[in-house]
Amino acid sequence: MSPQKWHDTFSQLLIPEEILKENGYLFFESEISTRAQFNKSNKWSAFMFMPDTDPTRKCTRCSRLFNRKSTFAYPKLCQYHPLKSEDVNGIKHHLCCFKRVGTSKGCQSHPFHVHSQPSENVLEKFVMTPKPVSSRDYRSNKVFGLDVEMVHTENGLEAGRISLVDCQGRILIDEFIKPEGRIVHLNTQFSGIEMNHLDDAKSLKQIHKLMFQFINQSSIIVGHGLSNDFKALQLVHLKVIDTGLIVTTENGKMMSLKRLAKKLLDVDIQERVGGHDSIEDAMTCLKIAEKLVNMY
Repeated sequence: MSPQKWHDTFSQLLIPEEILKENGYLFFESEISTRAQFNKSNKWSAFMFMPDTDPTRKCTRCSRLFNRKSTFAYPKLCQYHPLKSEDVNGIKHHLCCFKRVGTSKGCQSHPFHVHSQPSENVLEKFVMTPKPVSSRDYRSNKVFGLDVEMVHTENGLEAGRISLVDCQGRILIDEFIKPEGRIVHLNTQFSGIEMNHLDDAKSLKQIHKLMFQFINQSSIIVGHGLSNDFKALQLVHLKVIDTGLIVTTENGKMMSLKRLAKKLLDVDIQERVGGHDSIEDAMTCLKIAEKLVNMY
């Protein structure tokens, strides 16, 4: 199938911009805006950016409030459950240790709290995917799968690895990214990122330059919970198929990519010891989108 045919086929799954904005996708008010905008919601929502003068953050693992400026100066033990809970016969259990929810502070611990709420000043660093330079722009009207693995820094979640693949299964980008903030936790159990991976990693500006060799504003980007990936990449793009928003749980919450892949494709992913593989996740998202096109 040609790239244009893939683009036309996948276009029916595109999510309206207003729905994207309601689910944490950033945007620019106009073409001349220099600061990205977001729809403000609950103060402690994962979609939020905090005022520059407010150092208070909510730990994404144990839910305690802490002062991000004193993260390294005054470490406080964070006890948490690394995996989500699941209802088993009417009783919620943590999947990591199978203890009943509410009976344990956490089965793992770390010296520092972590957060996912950057300061608002980072909004001035966001960039938008470029416009097509002409009607013959070779980047136009193509479909890509994207996944970003992240690490915890003092600034919040920052991109640590990016994988971009196309519908032919080609790996276009697979690069490690050097975070700007001091690293609090590499989250290797899930990210698969280790400190030596970041020794010769590219900067975020270098990654933008690399991405824009393949994509522009007409590109369809497919992923799972892409608002988080774009947030970590400091990128604005609103031509999106977010598989996490198309298929949800019975109570309307986002299903994990692992669970969704099992449900729709009957495949087991993220089984690799040592963390997730962003290439596998990006390709899985494309396969799920293809499956959804055929279903609808």
